[in-house]
Amino acid sequence: MKILFALAHPDDESYGPAGTIAKLAKSGHQVWVLSMCKGDRPGAEEVSPARQTAFMLNCQRLNAMPILLQNSDVHLDYHVAVKEISRMVTSIKPDIVYTHSTADIHPDHRVTAEATMIACRPKPESTVQKLYMCELPAATEWAFGKMGHTFNPNVFVDISDFISIKTQCIQQYSSEIYEYPDARSIQSAETMAMNRGKQIGVKYAEAFELVYERS
Repeated sequence: MKILFALAHPDDESYGPAGTIAKLAKSGHQVWVLSMCKGDRPGAEEVSPARQTAFMLNCQRLNAMPILLQNSDVHLDYHVAVKEISRMVTSIKPDIVYTHSTADIHPDHRVTAEATMIACRPKPESTVQKLYMCELPAATEWAFGKMGHTFNPNVFVDISDFISIKTQCIQQYSSEIYEYPDARSIQSAETMAMNRGKQIGVKYAEAFELVYERS
């Protein structure tokens, strides 16, 4: 199958669904990872080149094909996002698409999620059979259910065999890692995966919200 992860920033793939990306790629699926922005977060624009390099290296580590666009962080335009993600969906013709949750505190994440929903509308000619939303630490849970709805996962992926690759990917983003108990620490990311794993009786898991499935 062809699978597209439509994400906002270089590092979202690591703090978010890295284990699932690696697992899908190892299972023989063709996987693309899209970053809509270039990682030039306001006040630290100088970290952009390093984040882009880390993104490319991590996609190689995850056996995924990278797509890195050059929009600026926190300035992602909705209409640009719809156009670019629609172009990717038309070009790749994915069977499955993953994106951010619309219940997220980060504006770029919400714009990417909403644009992906538009690009993946279940029209008769669409190739997309499943659409999922993922969670990001320090973004999804910090919305506290006040962004319209709460992230409500109903699909869990066992990443027990891939937790080490997830932490390796996070470690590539030295400028984006904070000390525990910050939500964007490596220990916090592992704790989140342990908590999701506990919910389904495995060591580590990643959680997703299924938007729709066509069968």
